Amino acid sequence: MRPVLTKLAGGLVVSCQAPEGHPLRSPDAIARLAACAELGGAAAVRVNHPDDVRAVKAAVSLPVIGLHKVRADDRYLITPTWALAEALAEAGADIIALEATGRADVPVAEFAGRVRAELDRPVMADVATLEQGEAAWAAGADLVASTLSGYTADSPQRTDPDLALVARLAAAGVRTVAEGRLATAEHVSAAFAAGAYAVVVGTAITDPLALTRRLAAATPTGTTR
Repeated sequence: MRPVLTKLAGGLVVSCQAPEGHPLRSPDAIARLAACAELGGAAAVRVNHPDDVRAVKAAVSLPVIGLHKVRADDRYLITPTWALAEALAEAGADIIALEATGRADVPVAEFAGRVRAELDRPVMADVATLEQGEAAWAAGADLVASTLSGYTADSPQRTDPDLALVARLAAAGVRTVAEGRLATAEHVSAAFAAGAYAVVVGTAITDPLALTRRLAAATPTGTTR
């Protein structure tokens, strides 16, 4: 196993991202979020776009899982092309996260193999189902993440983490990362109890806008923007 992967074992990965139009949408702000994650004890960070990867690499010593979201008709795809993966590696990403739901430009076996061989980077395959996870693992992915469960037509729509998928992947011998809608310490503990190798938390840590909206909705006025 590559040394960078061992750094994630049993650890918390903090997803430091902000979409266009968000007050934190700048590489400097993302780097500051990553610095907070490092000081707080994160094992790694997950970062969208080469510009943010560069800023984060300059700010922290944590491993950086790089991805590049591309808007499709129904959702964002995760690093669906070779050119995007190559740019992330050039920016300094230590691990490349990529789409493993059958919607990338090339089959996952070819994509993962090329990233590992030509870019010399481990691969995190983002999946929505058990079948996709097993296929990605068989194709050589170093990590398989439950990131897309609940966001695709072939996965159950849900508001809570898909810990059943995490458990099934782990039971199948897949090095599994729990990601998607984890928001509490109880979620994190439950994910590890289900067999997760690492756990990713994003919005619940790094998005004060979303947190404020959720809490404001519980006030007597129910005021949100």
